[in-house]
Amino acid sequence: MTAALFPLSDPPPRRIKRTTPLVSRLMGLETEYATIVADPQNLDQEDLPPSLLVYEQVCEAIRRDQPTARGLFDAEQFFLASGGAVSFESHPSMHNSPGGLIEIATPEVRSPEELLACQRSLDQLVADATAESETSFELRVLKNSSDGLGHVYGCQENYESEVAKGIWLVLYRSLITILWGMQVLSLLVSLPLLGGMFVLGWFSSRFRKPKEHHVEDEFETHGAIFDSISPEMVNAFVKLLRFIHFPTVMLLRVVVKHVAFRPQRRYLTSFLASRMALCATGNLDHEGRYRLSAKAMAIDSISDMGGFRGERPVFVFGHWLSQFCAKSFLSLASTRAMYSRQQRLQIGLSDSNMADLPEYVKFASVSLVLDMIEAGETGTLPVLKHPVESIHRIASDWNLITRVPTNRGEMSALEIQREFLNSAKRFVENTSIQWRGESTIVLSRWQELIDAIGEFRLDSNSTNAAMGKVDWLSKHVLIQALGQKASWTDRKKIDLRYHELSSEGYFSRLLKGKPEVSLLNQEQIDRRRRSPPPGSPAARRGWMIREFAGSEESIHTDWTYAMIGRGRNRKRVNFKTQKVSF
Repeated sequence: MTAALFPLSDPPPRRIKRTTPLVSRLMGLETEYATIVADPQNLDQEDLPPSLLVYEQVCEAIRRDQPTARGLFDAEQFFLASGGAVSFESHPSMHNSPGGLIEIATPEVRSPEELLACQRSLDQLVADATAESETSFELRVLKNSSDGLGHVYGCQENYESEVAKGIWLVLYRSLITILWGMQVLSLLVSLPLLGGMFVLGWFSSRFRKPKEHHVEDEFETHGAIFDSISPEMVNAFVKLLRFIHFPTVMLLRVVVKHVAFRPQRRYLTSFLASRMALCATGNLDHEGRYRLSAKAMAIDSISDMGGFRGERPVFVFGHWLSQFCAKSFLSLASTRAMYSRQQRLQIGLSDSNMADLPEYVKFASVSLVLDMIEAGETGTLPVLKHPVESIHRIASDWNLITRVPTNRGEMSALEIQREFLNSAKRFVENTSIQWRGESTIVLSRWQELIDAIGEFRLDSNSTNAAMGKVDWLSKHVLIQALGQKASWTDRKKIDLRYHELSSEGYFSRLLKGKPEVSLLNQEQIDRRRRSPPPGSPAARRGWMIREFAGSEESIHTDWTYAMIGRGRNRKRVNFKTQKVSF
């Protein structure tokens, strides 16, 4: 008989060699929360509280909850003893306008379970602080991705990942060396301009009525001086700085578009686009169309700075832009960290989830897929042929019927997710049990989410399995319950108030009837509200904030180090040995 009649058995699967557990990389979330007045019906626009006032009052309430420390590079930012950081996301020209966004970042952690607990503790912290803020208004906070005017904001994800390998790593480091030189040159050219602005601001502040607040130290003094300059002068100053840094930005764009994180961007793009079917939160647009994600509809590129020209990429490198064009004025030495093989990969195609299951699967699955990519296990993963167009098409179809072109033929979002899940299962099976870490839980919850969506795809009336688990579908069911004759305003109210972090929020009401969908208990959340996870990179930072906040020694901190004391007695204290700054 010929060998063809008795084919050889398949070769045994290749064992994956690892020295660290799966899904144990550094990761964190940044979430922008929108503040609103609960009942503004009898108020005119000019009567609503200015965004800066709201932010300051919410921050005061947060400081009453736990010790904090001022940020090193942003006078309005402060860090929490629980490991996170709070920032004001508003352009200076809009400080006196209503609205405004409060951004709170989780501490950097290595466990998806701990990250979920950190995120939920921050959700409760900002909700409590908004309710307890000392204003004459009844304030609420929304954890969503788009307001009633169509402004897009929300969540960004951060992961430690391998920036390049082999010759690409050599090229990356060579370009970073050139960028470092350009950073120094830009600083030297900018110094006379900065000096002139400082002198102008100092003279302007001498003839201005002093503000009724206590200036804590030199950081706030400098901010007060520049606040005295007219907006026209500030805008001119910013334009000149942009012109000076323009060559640096152009070279940096080459790095982020063509050199850094090449395999991650290639394979993660299709994963993130299809992930909307599981983890999007839904959005009702001004024409009454229901979309899976408002953030996805705003995406216009795959990899870019994110904000320099108003662009909205999938992979955001604004933190690199800040390193070379903003922090350079305070810390040239910190650019050394850019040579590390491990860098921070930031993802902008991400919604602010209310439900625990999609929130967990959102970042836990990305961490596992990154493990696969870095191990070279990418042979069966689908790749989008027209990424931006495919993202928009998937986001526009809440029925999940749309098929987009890939290197494997046309596929639906759910089919792409199943391909990634099946590949991840094989990857975990081929990994030694001692290195599997939290991956088996990730696979189980990922499968649960796909199964819930799969039931809906088979029968559009079968939504029970998804209620409280799938944000976009839970919200859609609530909107549809109003009936066909409901006005856009009434439907939009549900769209927005689904994300309200209060007992009156529609998801909160839904959760009361389905407590079993919660993945955490209150004890876990309270623990992370008090302190970061032990052993995490944020643990030392949190300890130092508790030690020095409110003491005679002034403390200002960043993610990686703190400056303690004043004047010549100031000391720098490094927090960590890990390589990535979040």
